[in-house]
Amino acid sequence: MSYTVEVDFAPMYECIASLNAFLYKQNHNAMDAGKLWVREVQDRFAPVQLQKMREVIGLAGDFNLNPYIWSCPGERTVSGFLSWFEGMTTGDLYELSGRFGQSVPANLPELRSSAAEMLRVWDDGYFGGIDPQILTGLQSEADSRREKLSGGNDMEVYEQATAGMRLYPAEQLKRVILIPQYHARPLVTSAFYDEYVFTSYTCDVLPPEEGRPAAALLRLTRALSDETRLYILRLLTGRQLSFTEIVKHVGLSKSTIHYHLIALRAAGLVIAHVSGKSTSYSLRLEALQSLPQQIGTYLES
Repeated sequence: MSYTVEVDFAPMYECIASLNAFLYKQNHNAMDAGKLWVREVQDRFAPVQLQKMREVIGLAGDFNLNPYIWSCPGERTVSGFLSWFEGMTTGDLYELSGRFGQSVPANLPELRSSAAEMLRVWDDGYFGGIDPQILTGLQSEADSRREKLSGGNDMEVYEQATAGMRLYPAEQLKRVILIPQYHARPLVTSAFYDEYVFTSYTCDVLPPEEGRPAAALLRLTRALSDETRLYILRLLTGRQLSFTEIVKHVGLSKSTIHYHLIALRAAGLVIAHVSGKSTSYSLRLEALQSLPQQIGTYLES
């Protein structure tokens, strides 16, 4: 059993990623952009608009637009995608969702209309005005990552892109779509379906300010500066542990361990072994071995 990896990018993916980064409060502390970015963006919208966004996201639940963006046959800018999306018949909407094995909301046509309205508000108020270098950089990253696929190295390309997420073949899994994203850095998020997985991975497309360290170096040094995270790395040396086992060994709450694992994964310090619905973790030595070189390069630059 095996799967094939493809790399895809379109502005519509990043529009969705930026909106989710803004609305999902549970991730704000873990994001590079942080709460300051959230507050700055929030000031661009009227309270009634913000409330509407939150309502639509609540109604959508686990429903994901990535399969629709990937399937869109035309221009996948915000306006181009929404024009196609709103033009789909009700039958087409349900047929496409069924093809991916998505659990489909009973009110899908109404949800489609509300989502399209919300996305236009988001595009007018924020996304349409982002630095164009973000989208250019993401497209360049996708092109570069795609060139690394040489047939037979799909798992390796996936692990490199996600800085340590190792996705094992499964009986039904046929295709994995890698999508570079900027706004939710350093998070890596995946949507799993019967035969498909859509994974959005972190991409630092904008250079740091003059004289400042790169984001990847900052994540690595910050991850190593915490006692609990160092203890987790020691636990994972030479073995794989599940999330539950790590919680039991460390003796802290699940939410705290989840936060620490996000930091360790963002730094590329752990491998997340994903097999079906099961995930375990082990130490990823590559990041530790590259630390002296990264620090040396930064200090001498």
